[in-house]
Amino acid sequence: MFFRDPFEVCPSPCAGRSWRVLALLLPLLFCALSAKAAGVAGAAPAAAKPPSWGAIASMDGSYGYSFNQPSRALAEIAARAQCDRAAGRPATCAVRAYFDHSCGAYAAGNYGEWATGIGPTAAAASKEAAAQCDAHLPTQPCKVVVTVCSPR
Repeated sequence: MFFRDPFEVCPSPCAGRSWRVLALLLPLLFCALSAKAAGVAGAAPAAAKPPSWGAIASMDGSYGYSFNQPSRALAEIAARAQCDRAAGRPATCAVRAYFDHSCGAYAAGNYGEWATGIGPTAAAASKEAAAQCDAHLPTQPCKVVVTVCSPR
């Protein structure tokens, strides 16, 4: 018994292949068009947030900070510059923390110990900085010197 190919409508060998290809590609084309239509009808994806970097720099009791900067490098430069002005000596401050769309805090103790913390809120960053600083020398509690947040 001879079975005829259901996709072959023309006796030519080329016609049968083209229908097979079309039959295989048609579901893919339908899926692609459906996805595109759903994307147009659905809500537009949220735009990516622009960077919002911040940094904290310090040296021997002086500190500086920056926030809402377009890059990490610019945030660090701004924080060091503010710290250097506060210290009265150029190029002496070091960046201690940097963060994007979050908060940073700097805590210092009475004997030169220090620590930084980064968190989603000012309170979380402060708590982390104080805890890290207290871990260095537990006899004197450290104090949070500065907390700064970049817009989220």
